[in-house]
Amino acid sequence: MSRKINQVEPNISEEDIQKVNDYMSSGAWITEHALTKELEKKIADFVDRKYAIAVPNGTIAIYLSLLAAGLTKGKRVAVPNITMIATINAILWAGAEPVIIDLNERLCMSIKSLQTVEKLDGVIYVPLNGRTEDGIAIEEYCNEKDIILIEDSAHALGSQYQDKMCGSLGRMSVFSFTPHKIITMGQGGLVLTDEDNLYEYLIELKTFNRSKDRSDWHDGFGLNFKITDLQSALGLSQFEKINDFIKIKKEMFQLYKNKISGYKFINFFDYETPWFIDLICESESDRDNLKDLLERQDILTRESYPALSKQSFLQSVEKTSLKFSENISENILWLPSSTNLTKNQIEQVSDKIEISDLAKGF
Repeated sequence: MSRKINQVEPNISEEDIQKVNDYMSSGAWITEHALTKELEKKIADFVDRKYAIAVPNGTIAIYLSLLAAGLTKGKRVAVPNITMIATINAILWAGAEPVIIDLNERLCMSIKSLQTVEKLDGVIYVPLNGRTEDGIAIEEYCNEKDIILIEDSAHALGSQYQDKMCGSLGRMSVFSFTPHKIITMGQGGLVLTDEDNLYEYLIELKTFNRSKDRSDWHDGFGLNFKITDLQSALGLSQFEKINDFIKIKKEMFQLYKNKISGYKFINFFDYETPWFIDLICESESDRDNLKDLLERQDILTRESYPALSKQSFLQSVEKTSLKFSENISENILWLPSSTNLTKNQIEQVSDKIEISDLAKGF
């Protein structure tokens, strides 16, 4: 019997395990220390940022970015209609007012929709699944209108805006390292910035705002949002393979695209790195039928994030016209997208999808 093909799973090698074991055997304290600093610097350098600050997860990374930017009570922050719920929850957590924006055809925030909103204090731009689309134009628009831009690049480590890396947009950007991201350390996130004052404030927020010379005296409000060097040992080992993982993801998309003819894909440019491979079905029922058919054959897929505007607790949130994103969100199926998928497994998934497409005609 063949092994079940998961929609996504972490790609943990024997080398990764050895690096973690070596750290655990070193006698070092497990808390945040030298390895975390090394991870921060390597990823900051990779995306051409001056600073990176490690935090427990991507949600906290967005939340702290909002606090550092002053995007709190009374401030209006734009968010795309299709994104992980953490993006808008962080806005609500910070006390700001979200404004939900429609998407363009490549599933990124539409600059045309954004420009219909009269007053904004902040924008969170999400390069969904690694597609970058209007990101540079939105950065220019935000600069022109004196709007604070934060990039939620949780999906997009290794993807690019042509000659600019994801994670380098706006005044701050964030990454996430949960098990289904391109690299993982179980949990974890990063806030990145080029601004000295934002860096200092973020450090204060995540470390109890301790006085520099007296560890149990505090200069103001602060919290404990540190991670551990145990996580960073895994993160560093994973990051050593980032270019290999990028290559695998790009080849995976091309294999699916070449093998499956009966469904639509949203293309990736050469400079973009796919996170999940999204298949566009004709309808919600078509998506659900295909998902069920594949699951019966031990192939697991995942529905796209539902539109934020359809979440019951967000009905009172301000929205632009959302016709495109509300319709397409129900038709997207995420295919198996792990970096440890074999070519044979990708072909197996593709063949089953092709057979299901032929069956629709009978």
